[in-house]
This record gives sequence, C-alpha cells and structure tokens, in this order.
Amino acid sequence: MPGDLYLLAGRYRLIERLGQGGAGTVWRAIDEMLDRQVAVKQVRIPEGLDPRERAEFADRAMHEARSAGRLRDPAIVLVHDVVLDGGRPWIIMDLTTGRSLDKVIKERGPLPPGFVAAVGLRVLSALEVAHAHSLLHQDVKPANILLDADGTAMLTDFGIAAPMGGRGDMFGSAGSPGYMAPERLNEQPSGPSADLWSLGASLYTAVEGRAPFERALPAAVAAAVLLHEPPFPTRAGHELGRLLMAMLAKDPAARPTAAQVRQALSGLAGQGAAPRPAERRRRWWLLPGVLAAVVALGAGGWYAAAALGEQETGRYATAPDPCALLTDAQAAELVRGSPERSLTRPGECRWLIREGMYPARSLLVRVWAEQPTADLDGPRVAQRRFDSERSTRAAAEGVTRRQAYGKIREITGVGEVAIAQNGFRFYENSNESGIADSILLFRTSNLLGEVIWHREDVDVDTAPGGEPAGAITDQKTAVAAARLIMAALAK
Repeated sequence: MPGDLYLLAGRYRLIERLGQGGAGTVWRAIDEMLDRQVAVKQVRIPEGLDPRERAEFADRAMHEARSAGRLRDPAIVLVHDVVLDGGRPWIIMDLTTGRSLDKVIKERGPLPPGFVAAVGLRVLSALEVAHAHSLLHQDVKPANILLDADGTAMLTDFGIAAPMGGRGDMFGSAGSPGYMAPERLNEQPSGPSADLWSLGASLYTAVEGRAPFERALPAAVAAAVLLHEPPFPTRAGHELGRLLMAMLAKDPAARPTAAQVRQALSGLAGQGAAPRPAERRRRWWLLPGVLAAVVALGAGGWYAAAALGEQETGRYATAPDPCALLTDAQAAELVRGSPERSLTRPGECRWLIREGMYPARSLLVRVWAEQPTADLDGPRVAQRRFDSERSTRAAAEGVTRRQAYGKIREITGVGEVAIAQNGFRFYENSNESGIADSILLFRTSNLLGEVIWHREDVDVDTAPGGEPAGAITDQKTAVAAARLIMAALAK
C-alpha cells in the first residue's frame, strides 16, 4: 500500500486516502505536471491469481478504463488517464466535492420519491451513454452515486466497466451482491438490463431507507437476490413502487427498457422533491472535507467548478442544436437510406437506419461548448480537452481481447483541428463479424464535436490492410458529415 506522498508514474503524488471498496482504493493526489488536484483509483487485483492471470487482469482493466474515458455526459465521472505502476492499474479522475447517496441515506433516512426519481434520471442518462458505447458499468449502487451541492446526481467509478455480453468470471465478478443483477450472480451473460436492475435497487434503497434484499450476511443477500422478491416499497408511492419492482425482475427480458424507465421517472421527478439547499439551514448532502472523484462534461465543461473570472468565452456561449447541423437530405445521403432522427439526449443527435426490426447503421453527432476558467479562456480549455482526448484515444490503439482500435489520423478541413480513429469489436459468438465505428473528434474555438459512424454486421474479411484485427469502417462518411457540420456552423 503506498504511503503518504507516494509519486505514482512520476506524475501523481498521493496525498491521502479518500475511501476503499471491493473494487479498489481512491486517493486524493496532486498532478504535478498540471499542478492540480485529482482523484486516483488503485484497482484491486483479485486474490489467488498466478502471474499470467494478474497480467491479463491488469491489461483488461487498463483497456476498459480507457474505454470508460471515452464516455461523455454531465452525469458521468471523467476518466482522463490510466497508468500501470507496481503491476497494478491506476485510474486518474477529476476531483471535486460531493456526497455519496449512501451517506445521505444513512444521515437522512428515506428520501422523497420525487427527489429519488430525479436522481434516477441523471444516473440513467449516464448509463445510456455507457451502453451506447457498448460498456456496462457493473457497480451501480448508492455509494457510487454522488450528490453535488445543489443535489444534482452523478455516477462515478467506472473502474470495473466491461463490454456488453461478457460472461462473469474471476475478472468480471466485482461488485456489491445486493446491487448485482441475478444474471451476474449466476455468472451468465449480462447486458444493459443488468445495470438498470442495479439502478432500481439503488433507487429502492434511497426511497425506502434500506436495501431491497437487506440481510445480515453477504451470502444471504446473494441468495435473496436469486430466490426472493423484495417487499413492495411502501414509501415510494404506487407509480414509483411499481416501476422499481419491475426493474428488479429476476428475468432480464421482463424488465422495462431504458426508454420506459426514463418515461416513468420523468413523470415523477420533482414531485415532493427535497427542498432546495437555500431552504435549509444546513446543506445535508455536502459536508466540508468530503471529496469524491467526479466531473461533469456538458454545459459546464471540464472546469465547470472554477471561477470564470474575465476570460473570453469563445465563439459559442452554448452548444448548438446537434439535430440542426445536418439536414434530413444530407443525413439520408450519408447513411444511405431514410433514417430515423432523434435527439437522444441534450447535445447529441442520432440518424438511424434499421433493417427490419434491428439497427443496421447510424450516424451520431455530439457537440458541447467548453467554458472559460479563471486561468484559461474558452478556446484554450477546449484545446486542453482535445489534447487529453487525443492522448487517451492514441493509448487505446491495438488489440485487446475481442476489440481493436486503429491509429489516430489527423483530418484536415474540419475545424481548427480534428482527428479520427477506427474501431472494431467482434460479436460475442462470432470470429467473423462484429461492430465497426469511425470516430471523428474536432475543435473550433471553444466548441468540441464528435461524429460516430456506426455499422452492425460488418464482415471482418472485408477489412483492408493496415488496421489491427479488422478495426475497419467507412471513415469517409464520418469526415464528410463533419465537413457538412462545419459548413452549418459557419452560417
């Protein structure tokens, strides 16, 4: 265990331990290169592994942490670095004040249903982003849900995130028994519904003041998850109670979808919610000296907590509507069909082509405007974020298990700077076909944008040379879309 002032990877100096759980230990540290405080998670390596298994575990943990670093949503912790030190993976995250939901529940008891529904909507948004990137969180629980000073919820600790469809094993069985879906406890393949089950268990705990499968011993908790139904949450009210019971169904196919959960929570959020902080003498969800790893990327940007000072904002006070950056005719030509257009979440628009019932290909556009800090104007904040993204994506190059990323390519004629990268992931039951993505990131002034051209059922045999393990896609489509977006921004 590192002691005080331990220097990690020649850059991050550990100052104090903030917390410890089954997945690892979190430290407060100083990034000596950028002279700022960060949170550092020391990933726990399971006991009893031989040297080869330890190396495999570390390799997978680092790869999945890099994958988690791609996730962008106001309710998701930002992972901006991952290093191997002492044979262990370490995940670097931003640091800010916050209060975990489990501590709030211990101090306050059951929380108002409207407030719990609002928390659920935020966490659901984070999970939907992860699932759109084919990642499962795998450890959704009250301890990993943070409440900011205004009560806004964020989801942290993607340290054991894993690809969808994986089967539980010694590398993927981390988590808390009372918040692990039955299929995960049974080491069966898991999908997005497993994370939604964990969200349901967390919201149940928040509104009832106790966990749905509360027992004295961990083994009894696991048995209850597998064999018993939880009591109906009487404090939740009829509608929220019904939703939570449905989310906790043993059969994944019987659970509501993310869209159905969102619809139900949207109708309940704010009803009888907790008073605003100003209406209390004491902010019960924020106590001095309590720190947790979290960042919000979105309207507030990377440095949202910093004072704005007098720095220049940049060309964009707010991000434009992403659905207005491509016309329907342009999108139809790009995706080669008549797509369904939808604003999937604020700052993100998708044009989707289906073949029969199933998605075949889609074009996803995301835009967000970085804000100035006391030290940097908006464009320089955006450039720093862009540089960080470039480093993270370059580090992902290569083949890990059934997924591969190609080299970073510089793209000209798109904003002030742009890069693109190809990715490919085999389906779980196939060595011949999978999912291909071409991901383009650009910056113009203080605006960052991302274009993802996504295709299903790609035959690996069609891959041209030069990309690892079939990491191929039609990158020209993403570039063409980005250039049309820049033309729309220039109007």
